[in-house]
Amino acid sequence: MVKCEKCGFDNPSNVKFCGNCGARLSIATITPKFEGLAILHITGSVYLLISLIFNALVQASMIFFIPYIISGLLGLYAGYEFYIGKISKYLKFVSALAIILGLASTFLLFIIGLGVRGVIGPAWIIFLINLLMLWKERAKL
Repeated sequence: MVKCEKCGFDNPSNVKFCGNCGARLSIATITPKFEGLAILHITGSVYLLISLIFNALVQASMIFFIPYIISGLLGLYAGYEFYIGKISKYLKFVSALAIILGLASTFLLFIIGLGVRGVIGPAWIIFLINLLMLWKERAKL
């Protein structure tokens, strides 16, 4: 149903003019939203930012600290933009950069954690899934 902006009458979605007052009906455009990409970006970003607070190795090394901050902030931005459906080539670049920085830094930390028998989880899998989903949705973006 399409509601007439002039009189408020509910019209069938296939008509161009209001059945009550005759006013031209505006066609509502549906903006595609990418909730899956948004959730993955936000999840990865929140993980990175929480790691900045609680992980001493991340705090002590600029090799991790800088990519975690950049990827976390860019990921939050990209997640928000994907959620509201505001898509651009710039957003694709920001999204890819956030994913690549997050994937590289968390995978490196994971490898280091394996070497020193630390308890460091495989957070890089979040970014790997995010990268695969971004690749899958690239034609729609």
